Amino acid sequence: MTEPKRQQIIDPAVRDIMTYQKDKGTGSKKSKERKKAAGRLPGRVNLDLPPGLKKKVFDLAESEKIPASQIVALFLAEGLRRLESGDLKIKDYRRPSKSPRYDYTLDIASLENSE
Repeated sequence: MTEPKRQQIIDPAVRDIMTYQKDKGTGSKKSKERKKAAGRLPGRVNLDLPPGLKKKVFDLAESEKIPASQIVALFLAEGLRRLESGDLKIKDYRRPSKSPRYDYTLDIASLENSE
């Protein structure tokens, strides 16, 4: 015959202390995660990219085992270097914009297809 399981009774004060300690531990971990994320905010950027270009970046990042943000940073730094040296000319890709906010847009498709 099986003995009935005894129900464990915990004093409410002890239960409250245990719950507080458990929550406190979880809270500090969440707090650290929030601080870490906040530290990355100054470098964060949202960009609109053509889906094909985005896929190429993520595929390259995966194959090289490098974060996609570092791949993009490399390309931006290299592109800016080329722009400053005159090897890359924005005017070659500018097109009139229909937006009231901008005078021009860039023809990214022609940039992707150029060699």
